[in-house]
Amino acid sequence: MRKIFKWIISLVLVFVGGLAIAQQNRPKFGDIKPNDFLPTAYAVDSSANGVVLFDIGSTEYEGSNNGWFDVVSKRHTRIRLLNRNSFDMATYSIPLYSSGSVEERIESLDAVTYNLENGKIVTYKLDKNSIFKDRYSKYLILKKFTLPNLQEGSIIEIKYRLVSPYARFITPWVFQGPYPVIRSEYSARIPTLFDFVVLNQGFIPYQVNTLISEKATYNIIVPGAVGERSEVARYDGTDKIYNWVMENIPSIKRENYITTLDNYISKISFALANINNPNGGPRTEIMGNWNKISLNLMKDEDFGDGLLKNNGWMKDELKTVTAGTTTQLEAAKKIFNYVRDNITCSDHSAKYLSGPIKKALETKQGNVADINLLLTALMLKQGIEAHPVLLSTRDHGNAWADYPMLDKFNYVITQIKIDDREYLLDASESRIGFGNLPLDCYNGYARVINPEMPKLIDLSADSIKESKLTTMFIINGEKGKMEGSCTESSGNVSSQILREKLMKTSISDFFKEVKKSFSFDMELKNTTVDSLKNYEQPVVVKYDFSFDLEDDILYINPMLADAYKDNIFNAAERNFPVEMPYAINENFVLRMEIPTGYAVEELPKSTRVKFNENEGIFEYIVAKDATAIQFRSTLKLNKANFMPEDYESLRDFFGYVVKKHSEQIVLKKIKS
Repeated sequence: MRKIFKWIISLVLVFVGGLAIAQQNRPKFGDIKPNDFLPTAYAVDSSANGVVLFDIGSTEYEGSNNGWFDVVSKRHTRIRLLNRNSFDMATYSIPLYSSGSVEERIESLDAVTYNLENGKIVTYKLDKNSIFKDRYSKYLILKKFTLPNLQEGSIIEIKYRLVSPYARFITPWVFQGPYPVIRSEYSARIPTLFDFVVLNQGFIPYQVNTLISEKATYNIIVPGAVGERSEVARYDGTDKIYNWVMENIPSIKRENYITTLDNYISKISFALANINNPNGGPRTEIMGNWNKISLNLMKDEDFGDGLLKNNGWMKDELKTVTAGTTTQLEAAKKIFNYVRDNITCSDHSAKYLSGPIKKALETKQGNVADINLLLTALMLKQGIEAHPVLLSTRDHGNAWADYPMLDKFNYVITQIKIDDREYLLDASESRIGFGNLPLDCYNGYARVINPEMPKLIDLSADSIKESKLTTMFIINGEKGKMEGSCTESSGNVSSQILREKLMKTSISDFFKEVKKSFSFDMELKNTTVDSLKNYEQPVVVKYDFSFDLEDDILYINPMLADAYKDNIFNAAERNFPVEMPYAINENFVLRMEIPTGYAVEELPKSTRVKFNENEGIFEYIVAKDATAIQFRSTLKLNKANFMPEDYESLRDFFGYVVKKHSEQIVLKKIKS
C-alpha cells in the first residue's frame, strides 16, 4: 500500500464531523414577523436611510472532486430599507474569481423581499432569471441581481453558499460598510495543514474574538494511477476555529485628511504563509521572505530579468544622453531627465512590465513599471548602483511592513546610490525633479528589491517637511496710497501642485485668483513665477501691489490673504487617524509702514502656543515702533499623522489659529 500521506497535489479532503463554528440561536431564513417592520429608526444610527440588521458568514474547508481542497463560504444577510435612498442596498453583487476553466461557483442562493401589506407579510422571491454575470476583469466575474418589489420599509434577505477551488485564498470578511450594521458575525474553521496569517484591521472593538483548536477527522482520497483504484485513509488532524462578532457598527464615511478608507474599514483578512506536510516533513513555503521574493522578482521576465540582459542597445543610447558629463551624478541627472521627458506614463498603478523593457522607449509611452524599470536598467548600464523599489500609493492603501505580500504593492520607483548618498527617483511624472517623488508615493514603507539587502525605506508622510515662506513689505506711496511687494516660496510638494495647476490655467488667470484672495481691492503688477520649469527648485511667486486709503478707520488683517479662515478640522469627533499629506512649516512675515496721517488704534496681542509639547507650535508675534508694524506668524507641525485620540486637541489647536488669524490691526486717521 502506498504511503497514504505522500505530499502530492492530488490530495482530496473530505471533512467528517459537525462544523464547530455553527452558532446557536442564529436567525432562520424567512423568520420575519410584523413587529420587525415597526422601527422607523435604529439606535446604531437614527438618521440612517437603511440598516443591516445582521450579516453572518462562515468559512470551512471541504473535499472536492478535482484532487484538492474547496473553500466553502456561507453568508446570510438581512437588511431594512427605511426609505428610497437605501434602495441601492437591494442591488447585490457577489464576486467570483476565475482562471481559465477553473471558477468559483454559487451552489445555492435565496434572495427575498418582504413587505408589510394590510397588516400581512407578503413575500417576493428573486426570479433566478434575473441573476446575471458581469465580466469585471480577466480574473473576476460579478454575479449581480436586484431584489424585486421594493418599498420604503421593506426587509430584504440574502443567503448563499459559495464554493471556491482556490484553497490558498480565503475571502476577507468586511464588518463595516456605507450603512450601519447592528450585528456582524464571522467564523472560520481552517485545517492546520494551511498556515494562514490573520490580519485584523479597524478601530471598532469586538464583542467576541476567540480562537480554539479542535481535533478533526479527515478522509483523504489519494487518486490511483491509470487503471488503479483510489485509496482512502483516515487522518486525524487539528483545526483552528476562529469566531469574531461586532455589534452596533457605524457606517464608514469619508473624512478630511485621510488617504483611503480601505486602510481603516473594520475587516479580517487572511494570507497563506505555508502549507504543512501531513507526514511531518518539510513544509511548502508560500509567503516566503523578502530575500527570496526579491530574488524571484529579479529573475521574472516581467520585472527584473531584463535589467541586465539583452540591453546592448543601451550603450549607444547612453553615449548620446550622457555626452559632456564628468561625474556620475551629472550622468544620472541626464539619464533621469531623458527618461522623464521622452516617455508618457499611461498607467500609474503597475508593478510589472507591460512588454519588453525597450518597448516604452520605442513607443514613447508605458506604465509606471515600464518607465522606472527602464530608468533602473539605464543607470545600471551606466555603472551606477541602482535597484527597483516597490511601494503602495496613498489611494491604494497601506502595505504591511512585516509580511511580504506582493498584492499590497502597485508602484515601482528607482533607487540609486552615488558617493554613499541614496536618491529615490520617479521618471513617470513629467514635472518631478531629480530626487523628488510625487506626494502619492508617501504612504508608509517602500521595499528595495535587492536579494542581498531588501531593506525598508521610510516613505511616511511624517518624513516630508514642507516649508513655505511668505514675505510682504508695505510702504507709503503717493498720497492716499500704499505700495507693497510679496515673495512666496513653496516647498517641493506645493511646487509640484502649483506646476500642475499652472498647466491647466494661464499665469494671468492665476494672478486674478491671487487678487481675489485679498479682502480689499488692490492693483497687481510685476507678476512673476520663477522656477516653473526648473523642477529641482521650489516655485517662487512674486508680485507688487498697491491699494488706496479711503476710510477714516482702517481694518487690516496682518495675514492679508494667507490667513486660515476656517478650521480644516470641522467635525465634532473623528473615528480615524488624521493623515495630513506632510509635516508643515508655514511662515508669514510682514513689515508695514504706518500709513501717513494714521495712528495705530489697536494691535492684536502676541501669542505662542505649543501643540502636544513638542509636536507643533503656533507663534503670532506683533510689534510696532514709531514708523512701522512688524508681524510674524509661524505654524509648524513636526509630524503629519495623528491618532484619533489626538483629534480633539488638534481641532482646538487649529481653531485657535483661525481665531488669531481673523484679528485685525486698527488704524485711525489723525484729525488735523
